[in-house]
Amino acid sequence: MKTKSEFLSEAMVKLLNYRVEQEEYSSRIYLAMSTWLDDKGFVGAAKLFKQYSDEELVHAAKAKKMLLANGIQPITPALKQPKQDFISLPDVILAALEHEKEITTQCYALTKAAHTEENFMVVELGLWFCKEQAEELSKVQYLIGRLEAFGEESIMLRELDEEMGELAD
Repeated sequence: MKTKSEFLSEAMVKLLNYRVEQEEYSSRIYLAMSTWLDDKGFVGAAKLFKQYSDEELVHAAKAKKMLLANGIQPITPALKQPKQDFISLPDVILAALEHEKEITTQCYALTKAAHTEENFMVVELGLWFCKEQAEELSKVQYLIGRLEAFGEESIMLRELDEEMGELAD
C-alpha cells in the first residue's frame, strides 16, 4: 500500500485518513440514531437521520478521492460501535449537536494544518468540509430551535417528528 505522495505529507495523509474514519463513524452514529428513532415510532426523524447517515458517506468519499488522486490508497478503518440507546427524541438531537461540534473542530484542524503546510489542495478540501459543517450545525440548531418551540410533551414531539420527516424529503 502506497503511503507517500509528492503533494501530500505524511501528516496530511494521516489527517485525510482520519477524516475518512470520522465521516464513516458519523454515518454509523446517525444510522444508530435513525434505527433507535424508527424503533420508537419517530419515523420522520428516523428518515431524516438516515439521510444524515448517507450524507456522511459522501463526505468520507471526498477525503478518499483526495487520497486516491494523489496515489495514496485510503485506509478502510475499523469502526467502534456507536451508542445504541437514547432517552428521547430531544436526547438524540442534542447528541447530534455535540457530535457535529466535535466534527467541526476536526475539520478546522485539518484546514489549519493544510494551510500551515501551504497545501492548497487540502486547504480547499478543508474549506469544503468547514462549509459542510456550517450547514450541518445549522440543521441541528434548527431542530433544537423547533424542539424549544414545540416543547417536550408527547403530542408536540409527534409534531416535530412529522416536520423532521418533511425536512428529509
